[in-house]
Formats: sequence, C-alpha cells, structure tokens
Amino acid sequence: MILGLEFNLPTVVVLLIVVAWAAWAVHRLWSRGMCDCHADSPRGCSGGCGGCTGCSAAARMAADMGKAVSGR
Repeated sequence: MILGLEFNLPTVVVLLIVVAWAAWAVHRLWSRGMCDCHADSPRGCSGGCGGCTGCSAAARMAADMGKAVSGR
C-alpha cells in the first residue's frame, strides 16, 4: 500500500532548513574550494593549498599510509 505524503508546517520548516543548509554548503565549496586554510586571506586559496598546514598534514598522512602498505 502506498501512503500519501503530507506536508504540514513542521515538515515544511525542516525541509526549508535542509535546503538552505545544502545551498550554503554548495556556495561555500564553490567559493572556497576544498581548501579552507586561507579563508580569511584576501586572495583566498588561489586555486590551491600551497602552504596550507592542513593540506601538508593530509599529504604526510597519505605518504605514511603508503609506506605502511608497502611494508617499508
């Protein structure tokens, strides 16, 4: 049996909040990219994460995992 979908006020409010949150997240990703380290810099990330401490930490972690997998 298929039940009807009812839109009452609380459902609409929750849906509006979720849609606004998703739109904010897409806008944030579009404007800042994946790098968030230089968000307060006037030039932003400049299309990359050069000098970003978070990005170098992620690269170092990936290298360490690669070494662990290869057994070195």
